[in-house]
Amino acid sequence: MGYKRSIDHTSARPGSLESLDALRGLALLYIVIYHLALIPQPNLPLPKWASQFVLLGGTGVTLFFIISAFCLCLSMQVREHEPHPIMSFYVRRVFRIVPFFYVWLIISWIRDKYWFGVAHSWQEIALNMFFGFNFIPGKHAGFVWASWILSVQMVFYLLFPFIYRYVNDYRKSLGFFFITLFLSFLYAGGLGYLPISDSDRNTFAHYSFLNVLPVFAFGMFIFFMFERFIQGKLLPRSWGVVLVGGAVFGFSALMAGRLNFLIEGFYWQGVIFGALVLGLAIAPLRVFVNRQTCYFGKISYSLYLNHPPLVVALIPVYRDIYAIEMPTTLQYGACILLTLAVLTVTSYFTYHLIEQPGVRIGSRLIKKFSS
Repeated sequence: MGYKRSIDHTSARPGSLESLDALRGLALLYIVIYHLALIPQPNLPLPKWASQFVLLGGTGVTLFFIISAFCLCLSMQVREHEPHPIMSFYVRRVFRIVPFFYVWLIISWIRDKYWFGVAHSWQEIALNMFFGFNFIPGKHAGFVWASWILSVQMVFYLLFPFIYRYVNDYRKSLGFFFITLFLSFLYAGGLGYLPISDSDRNTFAHYSFLNVLPVFAFGMFIFFMFERFIQGKLLPRSWGVVLVGGAVFGFSALMAGRLNFLIEGFYWQGVIFGALVLGLAIAPLRVFVNRQTCYFGKISYSLYLNHPPLVVALIPVYRDIYAIEMPTTLQYGACILLTLAVLTVTSYFTYHLIEQPGVRIGSRLIKKFSS
């Protein structure tokens, strides 16, 4: 009584840990409601009771990075005995990310040229095609809206098989986390010498791979803690509830601005979300892990790339909704429901028509190489 058996995922398909799909979906939904408030200019008024929570929606990116590092380790664990595992890893990542991103690259180039009158040079296009823009101040956000995350991700994908070869247990991964923290501090100090404006320097520092790397490293540590102490073991469900409760308490402290000691709040976010990942691996509470959140996790990549242009397109409708006399809670809630309805339908089609065919092509290539 009170005990549950964690599923042994070594024989399951990578990413089949249901709570990971659910958390990925929640992370993307959090980012959407955050951008929904901030993209319209002037910003949409928020209900007073929810404003602090909504304005922390950028932390959904941190949760996404933690989950990404965890899933990469899980995938490598499952597939390390395949023929040519490193080549297969790269093929899967490329055909998972690139096809849909290239569709948006073309759309964004057309939009900027013919709508905003902004022309992108062939050098800038090439920089975006090969995800190198994260390293160039002023270009670091990419011209596909919100694509900076993909540039950071692709650099980590490139390095991951070599990191995983040496960072392969919870002790080494914790050491790796502290090394990356030290590197990020050195990097932040070195950015002060760049001949760029303070505003460019601040955004470049925030979006930079070396700033994000400690979060990936902590995600790896969380995976190895899962592998060592949770995977395939009988554990009390109460342990999971305690970890989830600790994560909720930590997030409350983050909202109150009380987590600014020893390390930056950005890295405390990683600690909080790492506890949430482990807690839900033990006790997948329905409030977090359910059919809806898992589905949003499944189509999360489409949700992410589709949502910024959709929010921009719906701004006139948001203004009309806010012109109706009713409480701000209902106004903002109606905007959320409208956005999610249109975004879900759009992302359903892009997931099935672009993402899935790309994944299938990658799988066929791997089978061909293996045979």
